[in-house]
Amino acid sequence: MRRAIRFPEVVEAHRMRIFETFAVHFKQAAKEVARLDGNASLASVYVARSTWDRWMAGDIKGLPRPATCRVLEHLFGEPADQLFGSLEPEVATTAPMAGDDSSSPHLAAMESFRLADRQLGGGHVYRSVVHYLNTVVAPALFGAADRDEDSETAFGAAVVLTEMAAWMAHDAGRDDLASGHFNRARRLSQSLTDVTAGANVMAGMSHLALQTSQVDAAADLARSGLARLAAGPQVPTLKARLHAMEARALAQLNAESEAQRALDCAREALALARTAPPSRWVAPFDEAALASEAASVLLDLGALKAAAKEAEHALALRDASRVRSRAFGQVTLARALLAQGRPDAACSVSMELLNASQSVTSLRLSHQLDALQADFDPYRQVREVRDLLSRMTATAQHRRLLLGSLALPEGPQ
Repeated sequence: MRRAIRFPEVVEAHRMRIFETFAVHFKQAAKEVARLDGNASLASVYVARSTWDRWMAGDIKGLPRPATCRVLEHLFGEPADQLFGSLEPEVATTAPMAGDDSSSPHLAAMESFRLADRQLGGGHVYRSVVHYLNTVVAPALFGAADRDEDSETAFGAAVVLTEMAAWMAHDAGRDDLASGHFNRARRLSQSLTDVTAGANVMAGMSHLALQTSQVDAAADLARSGLARLAAGPQVPTLKARLHAMEARALAQLNAESEAQRALDCAREALALARTAPPSRWVAPFDEAALASEAASVLLDLGALKAAAKEAEHALALRDASRVRSRAFGQVTLARALLAQGRPDAACSVSMELLNASQSVTSLRLSHQLDALQADFDPYRQVREVRDLLSRMTATAQHRRLLLGSLALPEGPQ
C-alpha cells in the first residue's frame, strides 16, 4: 500500500534523489558500519533499484531488514521508524520569489548526477540522465510558461544535462551518441539569454574532439567558445577551461610556444575565480582540473619532469572520492615516469590506480590503461613490471565484462 513517508524527503534533503548517488553513499556507509560494529557482513548490505523505487513511491509494508535499517540510520542520522514513518503535514511557508531557482529540482539533479558520474563512470549513470531528460526536463520545457516557472532554469538544465549525457556516452564508448547530444545541447543553449551555457558546451565539444583525434577542430571550438564567452559575463573557470583545451590542441600540433601561452592564460583566468560568482550552467573546473590538463600538455610537449610535477599536484588536490579523475591523473603520472626511465615508480602509481578504479565503468579509462600496458612492455624484464602486467591483463578482462554488461543501446537516445 502506498502512503506518504519521510524517506523521499530525507533523501532530497541529502541531495541523493538519484539512485546511483544514493548507492555510492549507502555503500560507503555500509563499510563504515561494518567497521564500527565489528561485523564484516554489514559491508555487503545493499539496496536494489527496485527496492529504492518502492521506497521513493511510499510502497512499503514494513521496515526493511535490520541490517539495512542499521546502514540507513548511520547514513541519514535518523531512526528507521522515522525514515519510513508517515509524513507529517507541512507547515505553510512563504512561497519562493519569482526567479528564485535555489530550490529547483533540476539543479539538485545536476549535482547528484555529477557526483555519481565522478565515482562510478558514465556507463552506470547515462541511462538515468537520459530518463530524467525525457520524463522530467522535456515536459518542463513546454510547460514552464503554463505553470509560471522560470523557463531559463528549465532550458539551462536541459543544456547542462544534455551535455552531461554526451560526456557519459563518450565515457561508455558511444561517440555517435555523444556527438548527437552535444549538437542538441548547443542548439538548446541558443534559447538562453546567458551565453555561458553555449560556451560551456563548446568546451565539452573541444574536449571530445581532442579525445577523437580531431585536433584542429578542438582548437577551433575552444577559440569559438572564448569568443562567445567574451560577449557575456565573466566566468573565470570556464575561460580557464577553454584556454586549457586550446593548449592541449596546440601541444598535439607541436606548437610549443603557443601551447605554453594558452596554458598561462588558463592559469591567469583561474586565479580570478574567487572574485567572480560561479555560473550554474558551467561544469566545475578547479585547480586540480587545470593541473591535470597542464600535465597532459607538458607530456605532449616532452617536458617530462614538469608533466610529472603537475600530475602529482592534481592528485594531491583530489580526494579519494574523485575516483575517475584520480585514475586519469595516475595514468598521466605513470606515463611521465616511464618516459623518464623510472619503471619502479611508475609501477607503484599504476598498482594504486588498479586497486582504486575497479568499479569505474569508463571505456575511455580502459583505452588509456591498454596504452599504458603497452608502454610498460619494454620493461618486462623488471620483476615488478611483470607482476603489474599480469595484474593489468586480469583487470582488463574484468573491465571488459563490466563494460559489456553496461553497453548502451544502439540508435538515437
